[in-house]
Amino acid sequence: MPDEDVDLDLLRASARDFLADRGEKESVEDLAAMDWTGLLVDEELGGAGWRPVESCVVAEELGRAQDRSAWFGTTLAAAALASAPGEVRGAWLPKLLNGTASAAVTIAADSARVIRGDDVDVVVTLGANGIHMFDDLDARRRRLDDDLLDVTRPVWRVDLSGSAGAPIGSAERGDRLLAMARLLVTADSVGAVSMTRDRLTAYLKDRVAFGRPIASFQAIQHRLVEVLVFEVKARAAVMKATRAIAADDDCATAMTAAAHAFVAANATAAVDECMQLSGGIGFTWEYPLHYELRRVFTNAHLIGTVRSSRALYAEVSGW
Repeated sequence: MPDEDVDLDLLRASARDFLADRGEKESVEDLAAMDWTGLLVDEELGGAGWRPVESCVVAEELGRAQDRSAWFGTTLAAAALASAPGEVRGAWLPKLLNGTASAAVTIAADSARVIRGDDVDVVVTLGANGIHMFDDLDARRRRLDDDLLDVTRPVWRVDLSGSAGAPIGSAERGDRLLAMARLLVTADSVGAVSMTRDRLTAYLKDRVAFGRPIASFQAIQHRLVEVLVFEVKARAAVMKATRAIAADDDCATAMTAAAHAFVAANATAAVDECMQLSGGIGFTWEYPLHYELRRVFTNAHLIGTVRSSRALYAEVSGW
């Protein structure tokens, strides 16, 4: 375990440095060059192997960096296509792995919410009937979903009614990838909260009131610590659930549902607390904190909700 922790710390540090130099690119091609789109694809198919833990570390760093690309959907779609018939896999998997095509993943529904649904090439649905792929998106109606507010990763409604799509995986594999999807959006939210807290701490250290830095006041320190405690607990819940998936543990589904429900229920409030502590500047619409607030709110509704994850936890736990 200590060796694994060192490796993950190195991955986290290298990912943070890379994303800091990357800027605000919206393409997945540079992420694919880092092999990040193949983190859930077997090596014999051109991926990096089944690496849920590393995927969540990358997802957290992408959340910190306010990544604008379709990495989330592309990575999961690549994992889904690994079980597709040879012809379909050969047509799409190499493009997703090298970033020349992008994808979105969603829970099966007639009207699906997907990140960057205006320009993705493929939509993959995960549901009780297995995994299905839709690649005829030009013929489908798409509209911007204004309810989720995320301007860094616009969410679109894509009309998937009229056909079931091409089956590319079993219901069992779909459940596994759906659990992984819940963890990736959760890790992304943890990263956004972490970046918000770091920026706020630096701001409060520099801002002076009554001759002292605001961060020196005990009431402010207590509130900052509460945000930090949530961040640490959220990261621990995500990593424990991720290791359960990596080990194919029987309790993996319950743990992913618990982690998703916990973070989705509290991340928006944690960022809002940072907004309050930022004072007037925190309410500026184009201030980075506002982007993070909209991002964690969106993540809480992309792959299920707090209520659906709590219901799933109760179901699989026998409550």
